[in-house]
Parts: sequence; C-alpha cells; structure tokens
Amino acid sequence: MGFVLPEEFSDLRLVFQTVLRVIAGTYFVLTSLYCLLAFLPYTYCAFIKAPPYPWMPWFTHHQAALYWLAVASGIAATPLGSSRDDARPKLLRLIVPVTVLASVGVYLSLRPFLPELQSNRAAYWWSLASLLPLIGLALSNFKAKLRSSSTNSGFGYTSGLLVALAVSLIYMIGARIQVYHESHELGLQKQFADIALWSLVSHVAVAMAVLSGLNLIYLVAARTRSPQPVRRWLLGISIVAGLWFVTERFLDTAMSFDGWSAYAYAFVLALSLTLWGFSLVRPFQQRPASASLSAQEAAATCVVIVLLVALALMSRTLIGGEDWNGFVASTWALIFWIAMSLSVYRLHRARTNYSAAAILATLLVSAFVYKSLQFTQIFWSKPLGATEDEISLTLEEYAGHNASFQLAHHVLGNGRQEGCGDLCRILREYTNIRDTHIRQGVRLVDNLTRTTGQRPNIFLFVIDSMRADYLGAYNPHVDYTPNLDALARDSIVFHRTYTQYAGTLISEPSIWAGAELLHTHFPQPFDEVNSLRTLARSDGYELAMSYDTVLRQLFTPSDDLTKLDTNKDLWNRYEACSTVQELESHLDSRSDKSTPTFFYAQPMNVHQFARNDVPSPTSQHWPDRPGLSTRVTYEVHWVDSCLGGFVTYLKQRGMYDNSITIVTSDHGDATGEFGRFSHSTSIWPEIMRVPLIMHLPLSMRERLVYDDSRLATLTDIAPTLYYLLGHRPIRQNPLYGRPLLRKRRKNSMPMRSETCYWLLTYARFTGFSLPMDGISTQPMIPRRRVIFSTCWPIRMRSMTS
Repeated sequence: MGFVLPEEFSDLRLVFQTVLRVIAGTYFVLTSLYCLLAFLPYTYCAFIKAPPYPWMPWFTHHQAALYWLAVASGIAATPLGSSRDDARPKLLRLIVPVTVLASVGVYLSLRPFLPELQSNRAAYWWSLASLLPLIGLALSNFKAKLRSSSTNSGFGYTSGLLVALAVSLIYMIGARIQVYHESHELGLQKQFADIALWSLVSHVAVAMAVLSGLNLIYLVAARTRSPQPVRRWLLGISIVAGLWFVTERFLDTAMSFDGWSAYAYAFVLALSLTLWGFSLVRPFQQRPASASLSAQEAAATCVVIVLLVALALMSRTLIGGEDWNGFVASTWALIFWIAMSLSVYRLHRARTNYSAAAILATLLVSAFVYKSLQFTQIFWSKPLGATEDEISLTLEEYAGHNASFQLAHHVLGNGRQEGCGDLCRILREYTNIRDTHIRQGVRLVDNLTRTTGQRPNIFLFVIDSMRADYLGAYNPHVDYTPNLDALARDSIVFHRTYTQYAGTLISEPSIWAGAELLHTHFPQPFDEVNSLRTLARSDGYELAMSYDTVLRQLFTPSDDLTKLDTNKDLWNRYEACSTVQELESHLDSRSDKSTPTFFYAQPMNVHQFARNDVPSPTSQHWPDRPGLSTRVTYEVHWVDSCLGGFVTYLKQRGMYDNSITIVTSDHGDATGEFGRFSHSTSIWPEIMRVPLIMHLPLSMRERLVYDDSRLATLTDIAPTLYYLLGHRPIRQNPLYGRPLLRKRRKNSMPMRSETCYWLLTYARFTGFSLPMDGISTQPMIPRRRVIFSTCWPIRMRSMTS
C-alpha cells in the first residue's frame, strides 16, 4: 500500500526539491569556473591570487563543507516516488553514485585543492571534473518518473508576442529609471519613440525566431513514433549547441582561451547547464495542456512574475559596477527572458498546431519586417542620427543602459565588435604565457652607479582607472578637482599620454620596468626588469610603497621595503586617504630624515570594483555632471582632496620644493560611452588615454626643456626619473621608454608648444619660414637659428603623429 501526497503538498515538494537542485548546481558550477579562472594566467592573477570579493576566500577555505552540503542537497532533491515499492529500486540504483560522491567528499575533507590551486593543467582538469557530479545528479533526476505530457502542440505566437512586449517595456522603464537616477533627467525625449520602437521590434524578432525554432522541433517530433523523447533530445541538442557556441566565443574573445581545451570545456559546461536547467524546469512542465491551474497555483505564478519584474527593474542597481563588460547584466537578462516566458505560458496555456509552411512563413515575415526597418532607418529614424553609423552608435549607447535590448540587438547580428583576424591570433600567441623566465633583463643605462647630483624625494601616485578627461587640467568643464588643478599649474602636464596596456596586471609591472613586457604576468625573476627598484637601490633611496597585491608579486619577502597598507585584505580596498595618512605618519616617524624616500601607491578609489569606507555620493548630495559618470566624478573628487592634503603636508614640512610628485593612472575606463563599459577587454581611446602630471623641484626644472604635447607612455616614467637623477645616456631600445625631458642647451628656450607658436608667428611676420625638409636655404642668423633649433622638432612631431 503506497502513500500518495495531496496535490498541494506535491507541488510544495517540487518547489523544495528545485531549491535543493539550485543549491547543488550552484556549488559545482562555481567550483568549475573558479578552477578555470585559476588555469588561465590572466584571471589567475586577477581573481585567484587577488580575489576582489570577500566570498571567494571563504568559498575556497570551506570547500569540503560546501561540497557535502551540495551533495546532500542533490541527493535529497532526487525523487524516489510516492510509495515504498517505487522508492526501493531507485534507492538501489543510487548506492553506487552515492558511494562515489561520499568517497570524493572524504578526499576533499582530507585534502581540499581549492586553497592551493595553481595555474597549471591540474586546474583545468579540476574544472572539468567539478561538473561531473552535476551531470550525474541531473541525469538521476531526469530518469525520474514524473507526470507525462500528452500534448504535441507547439507554442502559440500570441503568448510569445506578449512576453516580448512585456520584457521590452519592463527593461525600457528600468533604463529610464537608471538614467533619471544618474542625471535626474529622463533624457532622449526626442529619441524616445524611435528607441522604444527599436526595442520592441528587436524583442519581437528574437521571440519569433525562438518560437519558430521550438515549433519546428515540436512539429518534427510529433511525426515520429515517440514524440516526447525525440522532442526532448532535439531541444537538448539545440540548447547544448547554442550554449557551446556562445561559451566558446566568450572564452575566446574575453579570456584569449582557444583551441581544443577551450572547445572541450565549453562543451562540458554547456551540457552541464542544459541538463541542470532541464532538471529544474521539467517537473513544472509535466501537467497536461488541458488541465487548468488552481487559484493557488495561478496566484503563486503571479507572485513569481512580480518578483521577476522587480528584480529586472533593480538589476542595474543590484549589479552595480561589478559587471565586467556587461556579462552579468546580459546573463540575468537571458534568465529573465526564460523565466518570464515559462511563467506566462504557465498562466496562458496557448498551444497550437502549426504547419511547417506557417512556421516558416512567420519566421520569414518577421525577418523581412525587421530587416526592412533596419535598411530604411536612415529615412524614418532621423532623431537617432544623420547617418547609419550615428544611429548605430546611439543604439549602442542606449544598450549600455538596457541589457535586454543589448542582448536582443547583438543576437540579431548588430554588435559593433569587429573580428581582428590575424592580429588577434598573433596577440593570443603571446598572451597567457606560462612559466615565463627572464633571460635578458632591462638596463636603461650602462654602468649604473650612485648619482652625485640632487636626490629629491619621489612620490608616484598611480590612480587606478582614472581618466584624463575627469581632471580639470585636461577638461575645462571639470570643477571638482581644485587641488590637482593647482598642482598641475605648478607642474608639467603631458597632454598626450597613453598606456600600452588596458589592464592593471600588466600596466603596473611595465611602469616599474620602464619597458614593454610580454602579455604574461610577473615573469620571474622580476628583479631583472625592475628598473625603479634598481634606481632606488642604486641611489640610496628608502623604498616605501602601498603594498598591494600586484607589488607582492614584483618583490620578494626579503626585499628591504617599507610596506604600507598591509592591513588591506582585498585588492579593491586600497584607498587614497588612508594610504596618504599612513605615509605621512611614516615620514614623520623616520629617525633618519636625510635619506630620500621613493614612494609608490595605486589607490583603487576610482576602480569599478572599489570597496572602501568612503561615504556614498548620495549621502553627500553629490551633484551630477552632464556627460560624466557621477560615481567616477565623486571618487576623483575624493582622491583630489586626499592628494591635496598630502601636498599641503609637504609644503608645511618644507618637502614640496625638494620632491618629485607624479600623478598618473595605469589605464582609463569605459563608463557607458557608445554602450562600452569596463576596461582590460578592449583598447578604446577612453581606456588607453591617461593623465600624467609631473611636479619637479624648481632647481631641477629650470635646467630642463620639454614638449608637453609630445606622445608619451607610462613606460616613459622610469627613464625620465633616471634622467632627472643624472643617469645618462638612456639606452635606446624599441621596447624601452624614453625620457620626457632633456637638459637645456646653452642659450636655448623652453621647448613648449605655446612658446613655439609665438616664435613661428614672429618668424612669419619677419619673412622667415621653416623649410618642410628641415634644410633652410636662408642665412641662419642667430635669431632664426634659435627658432629653428627650438621649434623644428615639435613641428616634425606634429606632422608625423
């Protein structure tokens, strides 16, 4: 005699089992992704050795306990039947897998591998092995005997149109809320109608394509002897193929991970996610189509829809800045599409039999309408732009606020990313290089000996992710950086400075090396290329630094360093004010103040993943600036006040005029321009251009000439410091930086662009012109010789750059 649960308790049991499956699957997927991040050298340094989230170290150190929880949840979620007779054979079939899983648990309890994971092939095999339990648990649930569905009808297009309209409207409202939250303006008033139309049409086109594909699968399966198994196989194969393709493309473009290893991992992950998804959804899709929902089920489904809508509207706020290139927002948009579709079809069970001709006709008509609107957009979409490229840029910019539209827009083949072919292939060959050992070091000068000249203090501040156009020294519309602007007026501001690398983990080492490096991370021994460390040691500097997670890889524990900020547990908690306060305390407490200090810090205030105790912009009633990110302007202003306080400290102690103070950044950041976000994965101008402000002691500066409009890079900082301390000549090498200043020649004038402008103007009025080939046919009287020798290099650089 079996015991059968009432229907309402059966539904509650299915919900509980689904929650357990989510817990189990989440653990195994996260473990697999963590191992893959460890296998790839770039992400190993960026996420494993320097975890940005507090939960990551906690996750690794509780691996065994979490594994047991996941296994217990997966086993508990396996349906055994409603009677003792049904449960007995299923229990017998579970003995072997449970024994295997328990053995693995014992091994992990004794030797957990996540805390000691290295960037090697073992991490890759662990990433695959971590998905096997998920596949096994999903298959055991898949074999469970659940309710069978007798319908072979396809999905009604009307429900699909309803879902497309609802999703488009919800995300459109969410985008308006986000824009209003950032600027307190609704924005795009003239463009709103066209934007709304494009969003709706894109969602409808995607919905028609997906429904047509599903209906074709149902139609083919209905004509076989076993419609349900065939339908499930076709659906599964289609989903696995789609996820396989998308995952492989993501690994290739975002992580430079390709080849057979990438194909294999992408396939196993796609298979695991598909089986896991079926195990979550299938129990709720077994009710016959003719059955109607009870009032309780309908109410529960409506509550789920309300929760989904609320999460969609708050998605940008919940995700915040911790979304590398929009990956999390796009993933959530896809999940929202699926969950919303299932909920709507659960309420509105519109199942219809379509012929193959009707399905293909619907697909062709929707594609024709979409492409027709796209080809004629230049005529009817004038508010978005005067050219097709302007319209495309406007849509991409809007897509930066609307993840659902961005996903639909790109699925339809409208992404602006272009493949770079052989260039990317060559770059990949020199990316993610493992076990790199330096054979030839960097020597910026021959026979380096201790300087006999001036040894000023050196303070180098590299503000992570700070763009030049967010500073008043570069943008006249900026009104929130008074201290850095004052420093700039008393310093040299290089207006055309760029980084060679869009990510911190390569950019920061290249600053210390003063040379371009392979796209590998922390080649060993790094001391062979560490030019700034060599300079500090040679000239008797005390080397003090904010000891961040990157510098811990560039220096050995035995190095003679003064380490600040050692209490920071995560790389994104390094903050300018706390660093400056600790530096000032150290400078005041030194017993030997005659020894000059070489200080380096890379505060993370401006970084999109920054996590510190700085008050929020909202709590400080921080005003918006048109065209600029409110978060970034606030953080830059906070850095400005911190560095301003440090400059005041130097002046009060008489150190300002005997110090070299440099303010720059390792790279910029995309904050939504043209739909682009983040950095490291692309090399757009807003990412590659950086500020460079260099304050020199007056006694040193008056002996030097410079061109503040010359092309400069971050690798020029180290050679410039060598030159300033008297180490010359700087070796010429295509990979090395070059000094940004040079010693003034006798009777020469400052080599600055504005000076040369007036000199050249004077020359034209006096009948003298500089020859295009650099050879003058006129007598070189002293006046003309000065103009020629001073301004000719600038003219040639402006002509060739």
